[in-house]
Amino acid sequence: MKRIFPIQTETSCLLKWAWSTVYLYRGTTSSCHRVTQNPIDPNNFGDFHNLPEKLQARKLMLSGQWPGQGCEYCQSIEQAGGVSDRQHQLTGDHHVDKIPPELLTDPTAVEVTPTVLEVYFNNTCNMACVYCGEHFSTKWADENRRWGEFKQDGVAFGHRTQINPNYDRMLADFWQWLAKDEHYRAIRYFQILGGEPFYQKEFDTCLDFWQQHPNPDLAFNIITNLKVPHNKFRQQIDRFETMVQQGQINRLQITGSLDAWGPQEEYVRWGLDLSEWQQNFEYLLDKPWIQISVNLAICSLTIKTMPELIQRINAWQQRRPPGMLIHFSYMSVMTPAYLQPEIFGAGVFDQDFDRIIQTLDQNPEYSVSVREHLQGIFKRISSATRDPMRIEQLKTYLTELDRRRGTDWRSLFPWLDQDWH
Repeated sequence: MKRIFPIQTETSCLLKWAWSTVYLYRGTTSSCHRVTQNPIDPNNFGDFHNLPEKLQARKLMLSGQWPGQGCEYCQSIEQAGGVSDRQHQLTGDHHVDKIPPELLTDPTAVEVTPTVLEVYFNNTCNMACVYCGEHFSTKWADENRRWGEFKQDGVAFGHRTQINPNYDRMLADFWQWLAKDEHYRAIRYFQILGGEPFYQKEFDTCLDFWQQHPNPDLAFNIITNLKVPHNKFRQQIDRFETMVQQGQINRLQITGSLDAWGPQEEYVRWGLDLSEWQQNFEYLLDKPWIQISVNLAICSLTIKTMPELIQRINAWQQRRPPGMLIHFSYMSVMTPAYLQPEIFGAGVFDQDFDRIIQTLDQNPEYSVSVREHLQGIFKRISSATRDPMRIEQLKTYLTELDRRRGTDWRSLFPWLDQDWH
């Protein structure tokens, strides 16, 4: 595929220049969700995209070096012969609008304006996924308050998350920074996460902002668990339709977070109601002004029922207007480490991966890059060595969650209940 990023070194990454994630409730920022978060100076909020750590990483990439600090994730996939997130972002015309304006005249620029702005306002959430924690979920926080900390066999969770003491100040600085013409007009993708955006009071403030600062080139992306009462969901979607019709934004993107299907997925994404998720998702299908995506988190507990989800997406695709593809995105769960599929070593998930690819192949509209990206993750998993200690930690973790939640992992994941030594 055509490489669209103007920096041609072997380690360059579009996201390192274009993307800023701002965790307001933690007072930190990063250039993607894989890398180290850097603290934002409360006295100089406006430099969040051009902090010294980010500038240094860009300089190293300009010289062809890997900057570390989390970029090892893509490095390891590429070393295993797969296609990494970094490589996926470098190609395809649909990424052209992410290139910062400064690079169009100076391909060596390191101080640039972000074109993708992703914001976590707070951790308000109505679910408690097994691979999450109270840093992203108030439901996790409530559970930890009830049950306290847990420490056993190297498994520890339940500690309290520190909230940014400068939150109110940074929130005001955020809106002040974004309101400048050279900033909000340069943004091509505005993404809001949580927690759960539909339950955050700042969500309506975002809509108010873009109505008052129209950007007809903007894609407004909501990453949501879709656990929202259907009437409330419809009202918000209808408001976005008015914004699109009036040219205040270009389009709405809904990224529904879901990894697999069935009771196993309701265990993994604790609090999920699949019937509610389906009702809300299906409401979007006949709306051509909405770009729909499904983001799958790949961990050892989701791989085996991923094909069932992809089968449903294939069927939902038939209900979309012609040419309106339901997009896929993948992320590998990295923490806690005992949820990584790599700990089981080669061979355990081979048949599951074959079924996933076969299910993808039933829909020829999916691009080659979707398969290549997924196969890159599989190659990294299949090249790993079994780690029995981590597997036992996973069992310990799930057993404690069962005690807290009244669930039973052994009935849902019987393949895991064996001696892996």
